Amino acid sequence: MSDKDEFFDIPGDEAPQPRNRAKKRRGFLTNFFIMMLLGCGFVILCLVLVDITNSGGKIKKRAIEVLGGETEPPVPPEPRVIEKVVEKVVEVPVEKIVEKVVEVEVEVKPPMPSSYVSWKKVDAAELWSEIPITTEMVTEQGETAVRERERNESYQIEMKVKLTVPKPNESAEELAVINENLPKMLNDFDRLVEGAEVSPFYHYLYELKTDRVQQKVTRIDQLLSRHNFYDLETVLQMKHPDTGNKVLFVQGEMDVVTDGSDGDRWPELDDYISMSQYYQPFTSYGWPKTTSTPNPLLKRWETKLKEYEDEFAIPGLSIDRNRYLREQITHYKAGIVDLKRRSFLIAEADPFIVLPLSFIGRRDENKFGPAIGDYAVIIHGDQLYPAIAGDAGPSWKFGEASLRVAKQLNENASPYNRPVSDLEITYLIFPGSADPKKSQPDLEAWYAKCSELLDGIGGIGEGFELHQWEDLIARKKAEAATAAENSESKTLPEEGEATNANGAAGAESQ
Repeated sequence: MSDKDEFFDIPGDEAPQPRNRAKKRRGFLTNFFIMMLLGCGFVILCLVLVDITNSGGKIKKRAIEVLGGETEPPVPPEPRVIEKVVEKVVEVPVEKIVEKVVEVEVEVKPPMPSSYVSWKKVDAAELWSEIPITTEMVTEQGETAVRERERNESYQIEMKVKLTVPKPNESAEELAVINENLPKMLNDFDRLVEGAEVSPFYHYLYELKTDRVQQKVTRIDQLLSRHNFYDLETVLQMKHPDTGNKVLFVQGEMDVVTDGSDGDRWPELDDYISMSQYYQPFTSYGWPKTTSTPNPLLKRWETKLKEYEDEFAIPGLSIDRNRYLREQITHYKAGIVDLKRRSFLIAEADPFIVLPLSFIGRRDENKFGPAIGDYAVIIHGDQLYPAIAGDAGPSWKFGEASLRVAKQLNENASPYNRPVSDLEITYLIFPGSADPKKSQPDLEAWYAKCSELLDGIGGIGEGFELHQWEDLIARKKAEAATAAENSESKTLPEEGEATNANGAAGAESQ
């Protein structure tokens, strides 16, 4: 067998087949793949070692140098920082930090009821008028809303006012506690009180007060305050045991009245008074005018009347507005007639007290009933002041006097500030003492009349005297006349100066 026969088996005429060569080729491929696998494993192992040793950058650099490539330019070294410590004193303001702790309240809502729950609550408070009030809310379950809406009893308020009516003071000892001077100031004080009886006017006044509370109980803002309800300590009807002279003894407080006007005596009116909320130009005590000087309020009232009449002439006003305008027009027309015909007391100048309307017009029923024009004496502390009953006020209230009296008792009194809040004012009213004819106030005559009436019930005790009022209007007129004379004397030259002036003038004319 030749060398060919080792590689080719030539059966007959067929070409020879490369058996042994193919076998060797298969062995070569197998070995190649094994070598490739071993090489990949080696590369992977190297990569792992490089990653672990963090030397990838160095190997890459060395590989580039072996292959003849350019490496990256060297990174310049970082600049060296030399720290130099310099001592420097700097004043730094220290801020005060206040930590504010905010407490967050988490509302825990109660569970909603699954059925009707009865409810009751009592609440107590005090009104602006110093009246304590207690409310009680009580619920009960009824029928359906459709039915309960038709029943008045379903939703209602029951008002119950508890009111204690005071008893009148009729003890000389207790009255002396209020004013210790009374037994010494009135010689026969004890005898007068001993024979006195409580006046029906006292009970009537508190009956009217109680009735007013009942009427206004649903109008809380209009209820009488505790102060104004208890403004009267007592009303005693006294008759002197020897003379039989009568006096109505009233113990209470004092509020201020600023009403009244008189063009004949005082043509100018203080705006602070006349523009106050409660001012009226009239008083119940009045007399016919004596001069043609108009009342200082006349023009103002005429202007107001025209405003009401002009508005009333506008068509289409509501019924309520028309009714109000008619009432005002009637009121102002009657007032303008009165201002043109009569004069009235002036609260700033004239000492007078105010009677409740409920006390007036009862003379036929009660001989102690007072009337407008009756003389009165006001006692405060150790002083006695003559006055008259000059005006009428609310039926349910007692204890008012003119601004002239109020300022005498307390210099801080004003239209908005009462002179005396406590029940320390004594009013001695002499029923039936009014003059038959009303006229301008004569303070000297008032003093003489009140002195006479005091003597009729025992007189004034030693060490006390009746006050004598100064006539402020007369003083004002005298001051005005003096000022006018001084002004005129300053404008006219003196007698010597006039002669010299005439002489000089004559010389010049010559």
